[in-house]
Amino acid sequence: MRLLGIIGSLAILVACLGSQASAEDCGSLKHINAIDLVGGPNRALVPVSINGVPKLFLLDTGGGKSQISGTVAEELELPQREGDTRMLDLYGHASNKFARVEKFGVGRQAGDIELMVEPDPNFGRGTRYVGIFAPDLMGEGKYDVEIDFGTLKMNYFLKDHCPGRVVYWPHNALAVTPFTFHKQHLHLMVEVDGKHLSAEIDTGSFNTSMTADAAKRVFDIVPETPGNVPLNAQGMVAAFGRIFSTLDFEGVAVKNPHVIIIPELVGSKDPDNGIRTGSLIKRYDDLDDQPDMLIGMDILRKLHLYIAFDEEKIYISESSPPPTAPTQPANTSRQ
Repeated sequence: MRLLGIIGSLAILVACLGSQASAEDCGSLKHINAIDLVGGPNRALVPVSINGVPKLFLLDTGGGKSQISGTVAEELELPQREGDTRMLDLYGHASNKFARVEKFGVGRQAGDIELMVEPDPNFGRGTRYVGIFAPDLMGEGKYDVEIDFGTLKMNYFLKDHCPGRVVYWPHNALAVTPFTFHKQHLHLMVEVDGKHLSAEIDTGSFNTSMTADAAKRVFDIVPETPGNVPLNAQGMVAAFGRIFSTLDFEGVAVKNPHVIIIPELVGSKDPDNGIRTGSLIKRYDDLDDQPDMLIGMDILRKLHLYIAFDEEKIYISESSPPPTAPTQPANTSRQ
């Protein structure tokens, strides 16, 4: 018995030393890149340089692949090619073209990349941005990404930090939400009026939206349901609005979110939208894992996010207060 007690004590000691060594190995946050975003109405834009020419891209975590306007690609005389990958947008457009950029700069980093040419021929028209800054330019999970929409700051960190030790900013409430990085999209679960739905963090979306299928399946809401707000949102004639009571990220709740209920239009304008066969007959661009909701900038602009890829968790708090403009000294000179 005495021998077992000694062995047990040694085992506990070894375990404690192992935990201490592991904590020392993981280390603290290591900051590697800082980007000052440019704000707009429910928009966050990323300053970039394309072969030395300054441009603005739309920050779009729902974009899948980073893209550039076809018009701008031609204006900058970027070499283009056709590839095997086809990009689809929510409005039915499709493209399989790529543009080569010899020197693409963002923050402290620069390198040669390929950008997909935006499917929508009218993309960026009447706006300040000419491309989409998607998760592949956020490191595709190679780095942790922090975005504070209050201060319009985006930071990259190495992922070798201690698990859970990422929230360094002051906050009142904090949600720690599991997510999956599926096909370069950030998917998580949210709770809307007590019902659980799958959602995607989409900084490229102006509004928060829900599929018409999810609205009917979960809430029995159809276009004729009392309380809906008819609207023609973003060219979607069948879309309508709905105000829910709460949208909860496991601890950080948004009150009275305005949600647009949208029909399914992906692939509707793709001339190559042929039939493929499997367990069911589907078209090439049917989405097998489309989330019920897109969380857009009308909600995200109120939040501060830290996306920890190895932990597969998103840390969510309220956004920081915007920086206060410096006070101008009074003019006391006499004329």
